[in-house]
Amino acid sequence: MKFGLIVEANVPVGLTQHRRYQQMISEAVYAEEAGFDFWGASEQHFMGNIGMSATEVMYAAVAAKTTRIRLRHMIRLLLKFNHPLRIAEQLATLDLISNGRAELGTGRSNSLIALNAFGVSPTETRAQWNESLDIIAKAISEDWVEHKGKYWEIPPCFLTPKPLQEPHPPLSVAASSMEMHQIAGEKGIGCMGFDNYLGWGRVEDAAKLYKNAITHPSQQVGKVVNDTLSFLVLPAYCAKTHEKAIAEGGPTVINFLRIVVQAYDQLAEASPDYAYMAESKMINAMLDDIEVLLEHTPGVLCGTPEYFVEQISRLKEAGYDEVILRVDGDMTHRQIMEAVDLIGNHVIPHFASPRNVVTGSPFAEGTKFLP
Repeated sequence: MKFGLIVEANVPVGLTQHRRYQQMISEAVYAEEAGFDFWGASEQHFMGNIGMSATEVMYAAVAAKTTRIRLRHMIRLLLKFNHPLRIAEQLATLDLISNGRAELGTGRSNSLIALNAFGVSPTETRAQWNESLDIIAKAISEDWVEHKGKYWEIPPCFLTPKPLQEPHPPLSVAASSMEMHQIAGEKGIGCMGFDNYLGWGRVEDAAKLYKNAITHPSQQVGKVVNDTLSFLVLPAYCAKTHEKAIAEGGPTVINFLRIVVQAYDQLAEASPDYAYMAESKMINAMLDDIEVLLEHTPGVLCGTPEYFVEQISRLKEAGYDEVILRVDGDMTHRQIMEAVDLIGNHVIPHFASPRNVVTGSPFAEGTKFLP
């Protein structure tokens, strides 16, 4: 089981954006020290105090201050306002300056605000994502790329620079619908799954669907198959006691979910492609009882290291290879760093090196060491 940390530039009230961005860089550096396998940011636009609009710039800053942790775009929007060749160029450049640590996680937006601002119809996001992904896969793996499609017409081009990783950096997609889990498998790319807070049954069914589809990718993009299945936890907060976790992380959980439900509801009404998002409204009844919510879905984790180990172990049993934690929100930088530290010291080792985890003394009480 691998662990990733995702940030969305959530700036608490009273804090400056300048200060928060500096904090996020230090959090990424500490995530590497704590044992996280990869770090990334989600591209968001016009969401007020939530969202990072120029993720490619942040990756360069983090790459310069780290040496091991992989840098995964989570998620880069493959829509008309992001030219696929520019994304390919930026990905290749990041791969070079990070010594081969770049990965591209893609998506098609979860915000009607951004789609309206950039003039993208919600009914066309899947088609635009699909066409852009094909172009990017060719651009980062072949010498020349040429394309003629509905949204892009590209004469023969030679991408410069080329990525360091062979045959190319890993590709994946964020998937919150069952259909997108199926599509990810058919395309032979990694799947960053999310259950829309619909519960464990949905989590397990989605894993089975993807794992079955990825065994025979009928529409493979890229030179190699990436069969990694991740699970997004939005948000996550770890503390030494359950009471402390709920007191410090609970407000972030509730506030974030209220925003998500509102955004999803707007998209569900805007296009049949997003109609499935309306299901998330069912969690409204749980927002007054966070304990019920935590029992219902692994899409939110808020508790002790032991609780994290228990929930993530269940995800592993369901077929997930990675967990991506959003330790970000209405909390202080110190609280975020403490949560990252707890996860690094008391959660990750249970999966990375379980035999080295000390669970108690091997000696019974009263054992005599001398005759």
